Amino acid sequence: MGASIHELYGEIWAKPDREFAGDIIKSLNPRNPAMLYDEFSRLGVKADAEVLDVGCGDGRHAVEIARKFGCRVVGVDPIPLQIEKAERLISHLGLGHQVKVKLGCIESLPFADASFDYVWCRDMLLHVDLTAALAECFRVLRPDGAMLVYHLFATNLCEPAERARISNALSFVIESMSEEQFETAAQKVGLAIVKKDKLDSEWREAEIEVGDRTLLDHLLCVARMRRADATLMKKYGEVRYEVTYVGLLLGIYQMLGKLCPMVYMLKKPA
Repeated sequence: MGASIHELYGEIWAKPDREFAGDIIKSLNPRNPAMLYDEFSRLGVKADAEVLDVGCGDGRHAVEIARKFGCRVVGVDPIPLQIEKAERLISHLGLGHQVKVKLGCIESLPFADASFDYVWCRDMLLHVDLTAALAECFRVLRPDGAMLVYHLFATNLCEPAERARISNALSFVIESMSEEQFETAAQKVGLAIVKKDKLDSEWREAEIEVGDRTLLDHLLCVARMRRADATLMKKYGEVRYEVTYVGLLLGIYQMLGKLCPMVYMLKKPA
């Protein structure tokens, strides 16, 4: 429903509603990224648990899981440089007895069936085929094992051209950006969805509310990059430009509701 020009200039903008203005600046008490560990704890993770961190990157989450829960963690990642970074971090913290990392990909995990009690999967399923990836997670989970997934979805506010640009720039599988496709894949491989938590723009709001200006800096960079695109592309190349530009858009699109992060708790039947 839209407003007429008379309503705009004679009522809505001419006579601001102070109560409404007050309501829209109130905090909605957004959660921050630390809430993922709280959610993981609700799965009942104990010190004798074996946890797999798929797409472990530089190992920071694997290390934090080991520290918080006292459990053993194995991280796997397909990028050699990330494994090197993870090994350095683990060695620096003296956690080599508790955290291990291994080169490998989620579509073909280098582990035996039923090797782990839990799987931690944060922000990496966008790069792979969902059915193949989740089937492997199902395989390496022990019966009654559980999986935490943090995943970013495109919403109906994200135009097809925007989805395609994000997919092309960041090596996302465009089908994996679909909430429906994710849930279908999980159920197809035998994983039950026991909890679904829509985060929306919470993490981004939480950053701003504590004075973190990262998102504002990203917005400013996007504006500057857009205005200087030809110069930047000529100097640094189109690929670097596009990867950087689209990467900066991710947080902005979350604030606009075009992208929506969600947390899932998945369970392998006993």
